[in-house]
Amino acid sequence: MQARDPNPADKATDVWRDAVLSWRPGTTAAARDVYVGTSLEDVTAAAAGNAPGVLVSLGQDANTYDPPGHLEFGKTYYWRVDEINAPPDSTVFKGAVWSFTVEPFARPVANITATASSSDVTGGPENTINGSGLDGNGLHSTVDKAMWLSAKGGTQPTWIQYQFDRVYKLHEMWVWNYNMSVESILGIGFKTVTVEYSANGTDWTVLGEVEFTRGASAEGYAHNTTVDFRGVAAQYVRLTPKSNWGGLANQYGLSEVKFLYIPAHATEPQPASGKTGVSPDVVLGWRGGCEAALHEVYFSADQQAVVNGTALVDTVGQAGYDPAPLNLELGKTYYWKIVEVNQAATPGAWESGVWSFSTLEYFAIDDFESYTNDSPNRVFQAWIDGWGFSEDVFFPSGNPGNGTGSLVGYNPEAGTIMETTIIHGGKQAMPVEYNNVNQPYYSQVERTWETPQNWTINGADTLQVWFRGNPIRFVQSSPTSITMGAGGADIYNAADQFTFAYKSLSGDGSIIVRVDSLENTDPWAKAGVMIRESLLPDARFAGAYATPGSGVRYQARLLNAGSGTSDTSVATPEQIALRAPVWVKMERIGSTFNAFYSTDGVKWTAMSWNPQTINMVGTVYIGLVVTSHNVNVATTAVFSNASTGGGASGTWQFAEIGIDHRLNDRDALYIALKDGAGRTAVVTNSDADAVLRNTWQAWNIPLADFRNGGVNTAGIKTMYVGVGDRKKPSASGTGTLFIDDVGFGRSTTVAP
Repeated sequence: MQARDPNPADKATDVWRDAVLSWRPGTTAAARDVYVGTSLEDVTAAAAGNAPGVLVSLGQDANTYDPPGHLEFGKTYYWRVDEINAPPDSTVFKGAVWSFTVEPFARPVANITATASSSDVTGGPENTINGSGLDGNGLHSTVDKAMWLSAKGGTQPTWIQYQFDRVYKLHEMWVWNYNMSVESILGIGFKTVTVEYSANGTDWTVLGEVEFTRGASAEGYAHNTTVDFRGVAAQYVRLTPKSNWGGLANQYGLSEVKFLYIPAHATEPQPASGKTGVSPDVVLGWRGGCEAALHEVYFSADQQAVVNGTALVDTVGQAGYDPAPLNLELGKTYYWKIVEVNQAATPGAWESGVWSFSTLEYFAIDDFESYTNDSPNRVFQAWIDGWGFSEDVFFPSGNPGNGTGSLVGYNPEAGTIMETTIIHGGKQAMPVEYNNVNQPYYSQVERTWETPQNWTINGADTLQVWFRGNPIRFVQSSPTSITMGAGGADIYNAADQFTFAYKSLSGDGSIIVRVDSLENTDPWAKAGVMIRESLLPDARFAGAYATPGSGVRYQARLLNAGSGTSDTSVATPEQIALRAPVWVKMERIGSTFNAFYSTDGVKWTAMSWNPQTINMVGTVYIGLVVTSHNVNVATTAVFSNASTGGGASGTWQFAEIGIDHRLNDRDALYIALKDGAGRTAVVTNSDADAVLRNTWQAWNIPLADFRNGGVNTAGIKTMYVGVGDRKKPSASGTGTLFIDDVGFGRSTTVAP
């Protein structure tokens, strides 16, 4: 198979003079011949036995080639790699011919400011540097408004000055003289000119007196004067004309100038300045100044130390530096610059700007991206749960699990084993079910490494675990306060999706509650009261709800399996404007259902849709309802002062109608670490509702918390993520937790 994916890319331009050529080798090749030259014909025709001057490496093993010395400025090179199979086959796969062009010797100065002693109304000095009169081929027009002209009677002597954004090693100045169509008659263009330069704008040096060639007075005018600056160091250039071509007193014009410089500074830092998330193992690189013999590297977390030049860490002979001896820390910003040195040149040193990068905060312990549906890459084969896994071809003995109430991942036979919708980063996260209803009353998953892990390198001091829970299922935190969670598409149409805290109702009855709050997952999310014939999703019902964006509303399903209907046609502006906290009430008298709302629980307003007639038979259900009206996001509602009357009886029961709403029971979230010596320490999240948070949370735990428990954080053998109380387990509830992006590093975030 042929070599492919060349670097530099085919037909690349501005390639570094010290570029190393590389490519992706053929999959069956054992060696390769490399051809490099400046003749397309020679490189194309060359073969191992006939390659005049272009066979640079014969039968090499590596898939890189470093040309000796430096490549020539501005030269186009052609190259080819022939991949060769091992004997006895020894088939030669002749490669394609690629090309690249080396960086030029001089480059145009880009950032220039122009000022002048005076300007005519036709155009200011900026016209001489903004390309306003040039076409794509660098040819100038005769339009006077695209040029600069000094003012008649302006301050003398006339001058025009250019300031660059920094000191440059100037190579040449190209000049397009004044080029108005009547310039051949007027002769306003510069003739004898004093050219000066300065590094600071105060101390000036005369480069010389130069005669500028007269403008062409024609369209398509190419620059016809070149001033050699001989590599002087300058940030300012001033042109003072002593005469013009027509002899007219005290008025001068100029069309365009271009300054070229020799790249003496280090440029193109790698990593790019300002880059974040850089590995502490980074190796610095840059494009070296073209005349540099040595490179002084200044590097520090102290920006001022780099600026003032006290942070010299090394002097190197190539455009690269490995800061590994400095032991870079995670989560830190570093500053650096390069001074290019050549004592044989004048000046002998060129200083780059100050660059910076920030190291990543965390090394990944597990980002959960590598797990698949297939053994041995199933997530529960790395993170052992309470179920373990049965034997297979990869694990003949299987794994009995850890004996707790945890379950990792989904059934791989039913679809993807990982969570692919609720994710923090990447494309998947690890779902963990906990069930603490039965012994041992806690649930944990655990990952063990064959070799103990050092989580203290590069200044790491924090363990980070991203997690997300689900809203609470149902809790009565006091006799007067109830909190419920729900997902669900809606309570409407032909089938409902909601959660229901209910009691039995025989005959007539009523229910009253204050809806204290409801998370706004949709303007039609609902929390309120309902009387329902059964717990089936298509049952008859009558309900009154508070919503985040549609006010207090009355809805019903008059027939089983029928479509829901509502008070939309008669809803009043007053009820539509209401928001939680608000009171709602539903009452049944036979087959008649009436709904009410109140802002104080004392004065009640009958809903304008009253009454609705719904035939419900036998014992029915009366209670509190919640739906998020959003299948992707669950909501939480808080109720207070719920009361039932009439034939309502029993304690609150809870049901998830229509779908599994992915709700959790409250329990403690903990992390435990065990080191190579078998010592274990546990840290519990201080947020009692951690597993009830349905947004991603970063739990940043100081490693010192584990060390205080006797664990060596430089030698971690096993990590546990659990729900419950390992030390004093007691029966509690169930739920699902999502884990993603576990890492160790440094953070300024305080652990919960």
